[in-house]
Amino acid sequence: MNCQTRHRWFAAAAFVAFLGTAHAENARTAQVPFVGCPGIGGADPGPWPVPKGAPKVLPSLPTVPAARIAYYRAYSGPGVLAPRGWHCQAWGGSNGSFIIVAPTAPPAVIPREPVKGPGVIAVESYGGTSGRFDVAEVSARLFPKVMADFIARVKAEGFPSPDFSTIKPFPDDQYTYLTPKLVRFTTPAHQEGIGTGILVPSRDPVRGVVSLSPGDGRYPDLLQFDVRLSSSDDQFTRALIDLELQCLNGSWPSC
Repeated sequence: MNCQTRHRWFAAAAFVAFLGTAHAENARTAQVPFVGCPGIGGADPGPWPVPKGAPKVLPSLPTVPAARIAYYRAYSGPGVLAPRGWHCQAWGGSNGSFIIVAPTAPPAVIPREPVKGPGVIAVESYGGTSGRFDVAEVSARLFPKVMADFIARVKAEGFPSPDFSTIKPFPDDQYTYLTPKLVRFTTPAHQEGIGTGILVPSRDPVRGVVSLSPGDGRYPDLLQFDVRLSSSDDQFTRALIDLELQCLNGSWPSC
């Protein structure tokens, strides 16, 4: 998958992930503002230019008012729809890129600081670059059979890496497989799991999806989408993830 195709894939998936409007019964659309995000990393570690963009037009979703949502995107990497009024920061490198959207501005530092409270995160890992080690490790945990050949190729390279055969699903996580390459997950409150890493364990669970790009068995990319809102926003969280799944189950990579 080339960079342009990868960008379309993740931008489209993240865009549809958070669709919302007020009146589903008459299928009216709504607009949400575009928020340009700062970013750092890559070949030039200096600050990225902050992009500007037009408002996003969203199809109807009665359980998520459009007034609660904004579209966040940096110069490079995936964009996401997340709660309006939050702050964003993106990071990028040869292995992939990710964006954090949180109530307070994520510090623009390398390595990035963990997120202890609410947050919306999209991470893309590139299977054709140094990101293949991340893709192989997550695949060994969640997709060991369908990704067996890829995992074996990465292991055969001889670079220091985990013993993929010992990597298993997190025991406290809840996984629902929707396709052999797409899983919906919940990492419970106060537990380590597939949803923790950037998000550290807290009193609220982390929910989201992990998906492999279809049709590219040799250099698959991986998308992980994590959402942690307060318990009072459980319906919001579930609706956003359901829309992410609509995208990934539809016309990938350009929903």
